[in-house]
Parts: sequence; C-alpha cells; structure tokens
Amino acid sequence: ANQAAVAIENARLLERIVQSEQLSVIGRMAASIIHDLKQPMAVIRGFAELLGNPDVDPEKRRTFSDLILEDVDRFLGMTQELLDYSRGTINLQPKEVQLGDWLDGVTRLLREELAGSRAEVLSQLSYRGPVWMDPDRMRRVLINIAGNARDAMPEGGTFSIVTRSGAGYWELELGDTGEGIPPELRPRIFEPFVTSGKDHGTGLGLAIVREIVDGHGGAIELHSRVAGEEAGQSPGSVFTIRMPIGPPQTDQPQG
Repeated sequence: ANQAAVAIENARLLERIVQSEQLSVIGRMAASIIHDLKQPMAVIRGFAELLGNPDVDPEKRRTFSDLILEDVDRFLGMTQELLDYSRGTINLQPKEVQLGDWLDGVTRLLREELAGSRAEVLSQLSYRGPVWMDPDRMRRVLINIAGNARDAMPEGGTFSIVTRSGAGYWELELGDTGEGIPPELRPRIFEPFVTSGKDHGTGLGLAIVREIVDGHGGAIELHSRVAGEEAGQSPGSVFTIRMPIGPPQTDQPQG
C-alpha cells in the first residue's frame, strides 16, 4: 500500500512538472510573439496617425499606406509561420527569383532592423542570377538569423551577406562578429526551444530556419567561435546555406 501511494504521488508530481513545462513553453512563445509584434504595430500606429493629418500630401499618403501594408504583411507572415511550424508543415510557394535583386531588397530591410543596434550590414554578392525559391519564406530565414546576430552583437558589429554558385547549386553565407555560440549548444542549435540565454524568444527561430531550408531541398551548416577558442581568431558565427538553383526535388507540401 505504501509503495502504491508513493507511485501515485510520483505520477501526480510528474504530471505537475509536465504541466509546468508546457505552461513555461506557452509563456515563452507568447512573450516572443509579443516582442516581435511590438515594433511593426508601433510603426503601423505611427503611420496611421500621419495619414490622419489632412496636411499630408497625396504622395506621402501613398508611401505611408504602402509601409503600413508592408508591416501588416510581415505581421501575418510571422503568425502564419508559427502556425505552420506548430502543425509540422512549412508550405512553400517556390518560383524563379533574381537572387541579387531579391537580396538588395532584403538587405535594405535588415539595415533598418539592425540600425538601432549599431550593427553594419555588408554584402558581397558574387552570384546575383536566377534561383528557385519561396522569396517570403527565405526572407524569414535571413530575418531570423540576422535577429540572432543582433542579439550576439550588443555593442555593435558587422553582419555580412555573401553569395556564390557552383554546379547546380548556390550558397548564401550569413556571418556576424558577435560573441559566438557556446560549443555545448552548437550540436542542438537547430532544435526547437534551444536558446543561448536571451531575455526573449522561444528558441524556435533557427528551428524554423532549418525547416524552410530543408523544404527547399537545401542544407544549412553553422561554424562558430567564442572568444579565445582559436588562437588569433575573432569570435563570431557563420551560417552557410546551400540550395539547388532549380526547382527543389522534395516531398514537402507545396502551397
């Protein structure tokens, strides 16, 4: 009877622990979503106030309207991304894209995103030609990795974007001059809910990145160093993404 009572109590304790962990995950996800949405919502509110000013000329009104729509689309994209990931599916809509033109637009966005953190964005696009990808999903890949780079460079630094091509493939290299990722985290960095001690975030950013890259039939690798890990080498992280130039041959559902 005593053993049965102990077993029942242990089962109840385990259930409470599981419920506590589930609530913790939900809380972290909610905090991350709120954090990520605060900036676009503030921008939307500011431009909406400007649109209410009767003295604003029509050209500026169109500009403000376009910026509001752009942020609303980002808002919807972020929420859809979380929904897709929670369901275990990343729906892609691949098409042919001129890599250089697409990256020029994303780079402008990243410069705005990183401006407040004194981080400089540099690009070296050796390949600017056609590729086959979902431009919206791949933009999220860059935003997620750039967000991690910003957090790793609290005193400022450099975020670099490099492209190159080979036989049937193209590569995108995203690097930062930040603090680096601790060695013990590197094997698990693409797993869900793995974070490096950030005050916010769920640890889903890089897990979603890998899902998107895998969905394109590509692969992603991390190379990172912390201070003092390699003699004469500065700390930092580099993510290298290799993708097929043509339409991906994959079983991932297409939208």
